[in-house]
Amino acid sequence: PLLPHFLCRGRGRVRRKEARMVSSDGGRAEFLKRIVLGVLAAGGMAYHGTRKRSLTANGALAAFSVGFLTLAASWRFGFTLLLFYLSSSRLSKIGKKIKGQVEDGHEKESQRGAVQVLSCSVPAVIYALVYVSVVSLDDTPVSYKSSYLGSFLHCAYLGFFACCNGDTWASEIGTLSSAKTALLVTNLQEVPKGTNGGLSVLGTVSSIAGGLFIGAVYLVVGWLNVKTPEVSQLHLLWFGALLGFLGSMLDSIMGATMQESWVDTKTGRIVKPPPLKPTYKKVTGANLLTNEQVNLLSAIVTSLVGGYLGQYIF
Repeated sequence: PLLPHFLCRGRGRVRRKEARMVSSDGGRAEFLKRIVLGVLAAGGMAYHGTRKRSLTANGALAAFSVGFLTLAASWRFGFTLLLFYLSSSRLSKIGKKIKGQVEDGHEKESQRGAVQVLSCSVPAVIYALVYVSVVSLDDTPVSYKSSYLGSFLHCAYLGFFACCNGDTWASEIGTLSSAKTALLVTNLQEVPKGTNGGLSVLGTVSSIAGGLFIGAVYLVVGWLNVKTPEVSQLHLLWFGALLGFLGSMLDSIMGATMQESWVDTKTGRIVKPPPLKPTYKKVTGANLLTNEQVNLLSAIVTSLVGGYLGQYIF
């Protein structure tokens, strides 16, 4: 089990490593530099989001907060979040006309509010704050032998955004598929494109690409500011791709079973009642969770899976 394993192997080791990881004056200077850049970069991200109408006013405030905190924690944490946001925002603007034909109100939903921003960031921000508070002010390589806790947090953070990015890319790109229908993840029956839990080849490949992108960001930023690791960090690439795929599949399963999907039989578009019109037909799912709750839960589970599996890779 994870907890006993962590306690048995980690307690003495973490104390020894923490004693060796007490940040130098140079580390503190780097930390202050990240704080300053965090204010500037997070402010720029919030301004860009409101100007491009991809963020509401409260969404911009939430984006500034999480962007600042993650960049202050480490370059790798911060740039992973920023590039997740930028890639997702850019993809949401591609093919808006086609997406509007698939899902009613898509243009309005492409503008993220505070709830959407926080559901795709809060657990990761907690991981980053625990890391900088307990492990080190400096970024460290992913190596469970050197620091179990630090590496667990790294892989959990990677898993969280690999899931979020994989699911976002799958949704935004998969909707542009030329196929008229999708296959429901739970029974492989054909459902209208845009249905929660609907799979397409393009969307599935995009989820893998989205996770790979996060793994690549984690790898490249690590190369630029982390000392030569004792374990190859190239595994971050395929590990990110794997977690992007697994996270997207988990999100699809939860969406197909715990989230309602309705279609307007008159227009063929996916709709979200209320109000419930005579032409609306339920496709699948139960009214248990919102889309934001599904995204949050699937990302948390994927992050914990990533943190646990990482010990067998790094």
